[in-house]
Amino acid sequence: MKYLKLLAFLIIMPSISACQTLEGAMDDAYDIAEGNIAIANVTGKSAEKLLRSPCPQVEIVDDLSSISDFSDPKKQIKKNLISRVDLKSAQSTCKLSSKTAIVDLKLIFDGHLGAKGRKKSTDKPFFSYPFFVAVTTPTGKIMAKEIFAASLTYGAKENEHTYYENLRQIIPIKNKNQASNYRIFIGFQVTKDQLAYNREHMVPVASAQAAIKTKPNNKKEKEKGKE
Repeated sequence: MKYLKLLAFLIIMPSISACQTLEGAMDDAYDIAEGNIAIANVTGKSAEKLLRSPCPQVEIVDDLSSISDFSDPKKQIKKNLISRVDLKSAQSTCKLSSKTAIVDLKLIFDGHLGAKGRKKSTDKPFFSYPFFVAVTTPTGKIMAKEIFAASLTYGAKENEHTYYENLRQIIPIKNKNQASNYRIFIGFQVTKDQLAYNREHMVPVASAQAAIKTKPNNKKEKEKGKE
């Protein structure tokens, strides 16, 4: 079914040099015609910072906290909306050792089906939205960046859907006392058009009161992801 677009921008970002800082990487804009993406700067007010804790800090990037897909990318209006998903919450727990920080993330995505989301009332649309998790050192250098997908399936009479994703990040650290200086950034992989739409229309994560919590975890928990 043609309208069920597995988003054309579901393409992994090229590898980032270990010596490159997060600010520099996020400022890069790649040619959409070659299948690459544009990324927003995450410094300053563009990311919501956590209250300090012993754990690595987790930040949802404001400009990249939402993806909206339109039937006509150049006419981003309500009647052309296929679907939208927002990264509403990032909760985390961590376990620290002398050389490792294990961070378990629970992400909550809220999806909305638009007027162009179905051709027939009995359709059950499926969408896969690419998002990244990037880890930086205390000096801001990118240690790792992974691409994941939030997959949402809407029932025949369902226009709103919530998706949960549980992830684990294992971060090598120099010592336990420096763990809180490492940061984990989360956001969607977006096209230039989607980024421009976000900057014009979206409510910043902080204003939406996204629930971001980080706390030490002394219990052994299983990793799982579910819809």
